[in-house]
Amino acid sequence: MKYKKLHHVAKRIDHLIDHHLRKSGSAFPPQEDLKKIVESHFPDYFVENCGWHKIVFGNRQIAQVVLKVGNRKSIEGDHRTYKRVPHEVQHRLFARIFWHTKYCLLQEYGSPVQVSPEELELIRQEAYKYGVVDVKANNLRRIEGGIKIVDANLSPIPLPAVLRKLDEIKAKLPEWLTLLFKKLTKIIND
Repeated sequence: MKYKKLHHVAKRIDHLIDHHLRKSGSAFPPQEDLKKIVESHFPDYFVENCGWHKIVFGNRQIAQVVLKVGNRKSIEGDHRTYKRVPHEVQHRLFARIFWHTKYCLLQEYGSPVQVSPEELELIRQEAYKYGVVDVKANNLRRIEGGIKIVDANLSPIPLPAVLRKLDEIKAKLPEWLTLLFKKLTKIIND
């Protein structure tokens, strides 16, 4: 197994989250609590990015990977999305996922990249072939000289053309409306 020490840390984070859930009785810790849990117990970790359902933690010792922490459904969803793509295409299209635990997922991350609308559309078209949607410019990273997806979702229904249009519209929504949708989906998922 690659990154065995990080796997041990991930298992400890799972345990800490389970302990917090038993104590609080909540469905999953709020993002602020999750940040405190990880940063207070593991000082080498820092918040790299926050998404709708996951927090991306960087490690001061290992720069090329991140530990994504989120609810079980979200972590398993990322893993399922990655596995949906044929093996020979996975590492060309997606940042490599090394393993996942109950609430954590270890993934290559790389550096932020600026892409043109044309480049983004080409990446989206490749992803749509496998039912992968929600590919946005800020979910792309430069890894080993290529541009790879670090976060996307599977299409819940097999309507790629309709979903593609929804994806394009969603990318143009104002930030306040996107945050509203984030809160609504969090309520629905919890």
